[in-house]
Amino acid sequence: MSTQPNPYLVAVKYSTGLATLYVVAGALLGLLAVVALIGGRISFWLILGPLFLIMGILAYTKPYATYDTATGALDLFHPFGYRMRSYGAPKGERIYFDAAKSKIMRARQNGGPRKVGMMGMNRDDLARLISVLPQG
Repeated sequence: MSTQPNPYLVAVKYSTGLATLYVVAGALLGLLAVVALIGGRISFWLILGPLFLIMGILAYTKPYATYDTATGALDLFHPFGYRMRSYGAPKGERIYFDAAKSKIMRARQNGGPRKVGMMGMNRDDLARLISVLPQG
């Protein structure tokens, strides 16, 4: 028995450029760590190099955001997979696309609209997300 993905979820991945940047930064920091170790020093690059490398590899596969069309919830994720932020119906907000500003917005409970940060997302996935969001 295979599990079917939720048909109501729209997943948006990290952009390829951002994931590549993480991998390259991780490789360079790892190289600096090796040079420091050869020189007889222990450097914090030894931690940052593999960390950025793993983040870059995970950014190729993990989603940046998921939008549940059934509930109206938008969740933003870290490359390691844990949820960083949650917007939408669970918080009493409404997520919509403002065509005048070309931004994804959230209408908060007190009525004030706020922009949802969507930097570093795959453009094709972002276009699919915008197509399923209510227009406001």
